[in-house]
Amino acid sequence: MSEQTIVIIGSGIAGLSAAEAARKQDPDVRIILLSEDANLPYHRPRLPGVVMAPDTIDKVFLHDQAWYDDRQFDLRLGTKVEYVDVNNQRIALSDLSTIDYDKLILATGSRSFMPPMPGNDLLGVFTLWTLDDAIEISDFIEDGQMAVVIGGGLLGLEIAYALKKRGLDTTILERGQALLSRQLDPRASAMFQEQVERLDINVRKEASVAEILANPETGKVSGVKLTDGTVLATDLVLVSTGVRARVEVMDGVDIEIDRRFVTNNRMETNITNVYAAGDCALMDGIWYGLWSVSTREGRVAGVNAAGGDEICVIPPQPYLVNTMETRVASAGDIAPKGPEVTSQISFDETQLTYDRRNFIGDKLVGYILLGDTTPFSMLSRELQNS
Repeated sequence: MSEQTIVIIGSGIAGLSAAEAARKQDPDVRIILLSEDANLPYHRPRLPGVVMAPDTIDKVFLHDQAWYDDRQFDLRLGTKVEYVDVNNQRIALSDLSTIDYDKLILATGSRSFMPPMPGNDLLGVFTLWTLDDAIEISDFIEDGQMAVVIGGGLLGLEIAYALKKRGLDTTILERGQALLSRQLDPRASAMFQEQVERLDINVRKEASVAEILANPETGKVSGVKLTDGTVLATDLVLVSTGVRARVEVMDGVDIEIDRRFVTNNRMETNITNVYAAGDCALMDGIWYGLWSVSTREGRVAGVNAAGGDEICVIPPQPYLVNTMETRVASAGDIAPKGPEVTSQISFDETQLTYDRRNFIGDKLVGYILLGDTTPFSMLSRELQNS
């Protein structure tokens, strides 16, 4: 019987994947999952759906309590780690208790980034990163009529759609010149924006926020002032301007950090017996911030922490989402330049479908699909085999 103890800090998909893989590798190893969240682990990408339809909250949970019990996972919810003593391989918790570990997996994830702008702490200003955030937003908008979403990335788009579905007049503020500019070329982005506007969601590009304004009588948010002087009235502001890795749990430890915990392809950090996976990990200089990658990294960390020997290999990751009642898929070089490049482009302005395939010679080097993503699997295979 194994006398080893693996402690996993974090209960997102990286942490759960690590726990599952460790259990499979060593059926007898003791596995402790520490989660700051008081809720059972949930599917974070589905949180905008909770804002849109609060009665669907039960669908967001990854597993029920029995699932953890059946696998003998010691899941401790609402548990905050104060610090990690790597010399004695011990974790101190906020309730003053300690846990000794043989192997530690850091799956601490990320947190929403709140830009340091005036008014960011007003009542009615939110980020969406936890289930509690989603519930709080859902409750707050009961009396709201207008919403401003700062940030036109995927999460910003998803929450804007949810707010619109809840009946709010919604505006997206995008700092750049185009929506999804990393995933779409200019024509596809313009068509995607048209789809957003067909849903009666407003889009303002090249829009930078100078200040969030308050109602002097209530103290609640009343508007957003842009750097060009424009003021947009609103009852709610949702800030979606990126994330920052949660690395503070290792404050005071001489662990290598490059905005995230640096690991090799076995998910090992530079600290003996300490691994990292998911949003908080930078593997071989690569970070994706994708659910599928966090799952894979967590699995490798779990296998190796439990005595296995596995390398984490991340194939080229396509961008594939369903949002704003359309689909987007892209991968590779979406807008290559040079005389050797040829592109096959077809589109339908009425249906808002777009298909671009980029070649160097007869080799596929990238593609964009908007609306109709039927060729996605075929193109993904061709791109990986090129």
